[in-house]
Amino acid sequence: MPFIIYAAEPHDADLLANIRVEAMRESLEAVGRFDPERVRERFLQNFVPASTFKLMRGTYVLGFYTLLEQRSHLELDHLCLLPEAQGEGVGTEVLSHVKAMAYVAGKPIHLDAVQHSRANHFYRRNGFRMIHSEDLDNYYELSLEHIEPGTPAFILKRAELADAVQLADLRHDAMKNEWAANGLTDYPLARRHFFEDFKPVDTLKIVRAGELLGFTAVREYADHIHLDMVYLHPRAQGQGVGGQIVANIKEQATQLNKPIRLGALRISNSNKFYQAQGFHFTHNVEFNNYYEYTPKCFVEKPSWHLKPACTNDFNLLADIRQQAMKDNLEANGMFNHTLYQQIFKDSFDPASTWKIVGDNEVLGFYVLWDKQDHLYLERLYFHPKAQGRGVGAGVLNDLKQQAAEQNKSIKLEVLPNSRANAFYLRHGFELVEEREEESIYECRGDGKLQNRCRI
Repeated sequence: MPFIIYAAEPHDADLLANIRVEAMRESLEAVGRFDPERVRERFLQNFVPASTFKLMRGTYVLGFYTLLEQRSHLELDHLCLLPEAQGEGVGTEVLSHVKAMAYVAGKPIHLDAVQHSRANHFYRRNGFRMIHSEDLDNYYELSLEHIEPGTPAFILKRAELADAVQLADLRHDAMKNEWAANGLTDYPLARRHFFEDFKPVDTLKIVRAGELLGFTAVREYADHIHLDMVYLHPRAQGQGVGGQIVANIKEQATQLNKPIRLGALRISNSNKFYQAQGFHFTHNVEFNNYYEYTPKCFVEKPSWHLKPACTNDFNLLADIRQQAMKDNLEANGMFNHTLYQQIFKDSFDPASTWKIVGDNEVLGFYVLWDKQDHLYLERLYFHPKAQGRGVGAGVLNDLKQQAAEQNKSIKLEVLPNSRANAFYLRHGFELVEEREEESIYECRGDGKLQNRCRI
């Protein structure tokens, strides 16, 4: 289960523009035409949510594609993957889905690629033929006679209030036999309860080639994820759709370090299904059995707190900074212990510095400046032994909450080749400017730049 396809929504624009910048960087640099702002603006000006689809693994967006249906052909306008998602077969799987869509539509596929980019070899390897070149781009076609029959992948699409009746009908078709087996035959009451509980923001339709297969609803709480429902029309059952959806929610649980909880009718095939997916029975109440799935890597949330720094903390914090930054500074050809020790000493301000303390030791620290229109996160460092424990994500969440309460954004700088770039992108920061010695990021606090999406 490498990914699940989600229909894009208008608020995804900034996130997808950032992904396009990172995906296009190598190709455009090779022809001397890389301008991140131009790449962003061109994408945003032509962004069509209805034709754009996110590729998600758990909560993270790996990339996206845009498929436009023209009169004579399907146009694959974008296929962009983050560098860390390349080479895993994701692009090939997307092309298989697009080919199946083209076969169903009875139309060839057109696309273009920057000259000299690796994408050219990728498309030729997947059967595309170059038909002409223009300016910096090569143009390709995959004719209909070279597209083999296939089944398109299903797509998850956010429900709307207008979908309520159709989803209630599908739910009845999917559940009526199991309801009857449990003696629950008051179908009008079940329908009324569905309308009362229906929340489009938490509900995703399962659609394949325009056909509604089912729907699912997931809610994230502070200490767990609740899988509210996965309903499939009888004709869509037994095709592995439910298994793929649950597998992706399990990946979400792993990334968020939260268990999944759900309920199933006592007399239901769902019990065997969820048990086969790794859920264990916890208890039953009346007509329902309740299950829980705990990620293998699940650990209790780290316990930490903040303490204001003082002048005597300098040597300790300088050592943490050195340990945290050594690899990144060396990767950027900038590591000079004496120089950076002196720079840190000259700028050290205990009044703006907070120690991050856990298990009676200092795990790291950050420096935060309260500017007129934003919070400037000058430093956020963790000793290597404290990294990968979820503390950094927790600190950032607290800072985001602080910024939201003040109606301000958060800004920061990162070395270009630092692993911290991926960390901040993952946690909702947008790359707003690239300089020779640092990359500038901002998190506006409006939730629109997150590289995570709720299922």
